[in-house]
Amino acid sequence: MDYIQRLLRPGGNQDFQRIPGSFPTSEDEHPPTPGSPVHRSPFESVTRVCLKIPLLLIYYAMATLVLLINVLRPFHKVWSFYDRKKRTLDHEDALSSLLDTLCLEHSSQVAKTSADEARLEDSFSFASIYSAEDGTLTPHLVPSYAKLLQSSSAQVKFGIVYLHDQLLDNCGEYLGALCSEKFVNMARRYEALIWMGDVTTSEGLQVANGLKVRKLPFLGLLAPKPGNKIQVIEAIEGESPDRSLAGFEAKMAKFYQRLIELRQQQQNIELQRLMREQQDSRYQASLRQDQERSRIRQVEEANQRRQERETDLKQQWLSWRRQTLNQEPDSSEGSCRVAIRIADQGRVVRHFDAKLPIEEIYAFVELSRLGLLNETSDTDRVDIRKPNYEYKYPFKLITPVPRVDLDPQAIIKDVDAIYPSGNIVMEFNIAD
Repeated sequence: MDYIQRLLRPGGNQDFQRIPGSFPTSEDEHPPTPGSPVHRSPFESVTRVCLKIPLLLIYYAMATLVLLINVLRPFHKVWSFYDRKKRTLDHEDALSSLLDTLCLEHSSQVAKTSADEARLEDSFSFASIYSAEDGTLTPHLVPSYAKLLQSSSAQVKFGIVYLHDQLLDNCGEYLGALCSEKFVNMARRYEALIWMGDVTTSEGLQVANGLKVRKLPFLGLLAPKPGNKIQVIEAIEGESPDRSLAGFEAKMAKFYQRLIELRQQQQNIELQRLMREQQDSRYQASLRQDQERSRIRQVEEANQRRQERETDLKQQWLSWRRQTLNQEPDSSEGSCRVAIRIADQGRVVRHFDAKLPIEEIYAFVELSRLGLLNETSDTDRVDIRKPNYEYKYPFKLITPVPRVDLDPQAIIKDVDAIYPSGNIVMEFNIAD
């Protein structure tokens, strides 16, 4: 850095600082005085100019970068505070990490304990009991404190909370008690749920503050009570839990009868809820059946009204068509003589005006088939307006040889198969 400053400093201000204890100079060697000019070679001058500009740019860039870091550091702290939720580990990952740490601490504590001090009830390893895959109490572990409260209240079971502090040296004694045969049998006998937390994490610290923990490690026993609430019925703070596990078990035995009663109450409440749901389900099913029957009845009534309306319009159209049917012309040159084979009536011979459409023959066949040609009524004496209805003939007329379908819109004289004379056969339409 001193070299850079000397390089960037003007030539007349470069001072030579002699190192104390240096060898004296000879008579020919004289140190440069402050006011004496400095003679440089052309190469040194060019090198000095080429290095001065980049070094100045680097110097000011680094100074600006340091200034920006100092200015933006408070904003980074604020951003980290509001973004801490995104960097929080998953509850299952946090529990798995804590179990690995506790396993190592317990193994270290067991290694320090002599064989004479080791007891049979503490001979279980931490991994064999709390392993995430096949531990003895693995089914009793829950990943978070909130899950412990929810499951304990819903299943009406005891909850055991263990708060660990990695900075303490006596945690190994607690881990030994948690691996004892007495604790394992107690947890399995009463089907207790277990959650372990670290006070160095946000969740563990919040739980410690919520339970008003004064000393660590902490081992607490939770029990549900009416109203979906949880209460702490026993706690061990700071001291070794070996002597207090008996009190733990006594509290569990005392409150277990209450849990059974509370569990029966919840079962009764759940049974009543299921009965109400079944009643509501049957009521809704009956209501749907009634609504379906009502809908079917409405559809049938609508169809019946539509059919009645259809029949009425059909009768009106037939009456109108009977009134507008042309009289049979004489056997003159402008008429067409056809022999019609009508179903259930046999063969009918009739003359038609050749200038009329074939629909006139269709109308004659339909009226004859329905027996309306020979009827007389009061409607024949008055003019009937054509109803707004499109009548569809249920049959078609064809000529047998050659077979030709007769179009109702065609003019009679334009159809060579029947003009001036021909044979017609009626065939009913086949429904799709």
